[in-house]
Amino acid sequence: MSGFHTFQPGLRAWLLLLGALGAAAAQAQSIASTGALSFGSFVAGSGGTVVVGTSGARSKTGGVVLVGQGATASAAQFLVSGTASATYAITLPPDGTVSLSSGSQTMALNGFVSFPHATGTLSAGGSQVLNVGATLSVGANQTPGNYSGSFNVTVQYN
Repeated sequence: MSGFHTFQPGLRAWLLLLGALGAAAAQAQSIASTGALSFGSFVAGSGGTVVVGTSGARSKTGGVVLVGQGATASAAQFLVSGTASATYAITLPPDGTVSLSSGSQTMALNGFVSFPHATGTLSAGGSQVLNVGATLSVGANQTPGNYSGSFNVTVQYN
């Protein structure tokens, strides 16, 4: 259909910063990216937002039109590993610091959320999955394309 454009913006979540390790740590602490944050396909329309929550479910506001059933949308996923039952603090990117780009076109990425929220606790086996979602701001008649970018998440062990 003429004038129908789809976006396939994705966001690769890169391996991130490790916090300070306690002197008594029995083993090295680590974080590894195991899945990228993806907003799936959509049409900009009159603009708005596309939100991907920590479960990978997506929603929209404004004139954005979601295309498909959202099967291509997903939360970023990280595997945090280390000493059994260790706790750690999670720091997400502040608003206004991350954008996706396709050539010279950009879209702001804000409202980062995580599960677990603020702090996590490793299992008795020494691991935990950390999911991260965010809100993508889409301009009215945003230029179609494959948008990408990266962001940092910090975990600091207590």
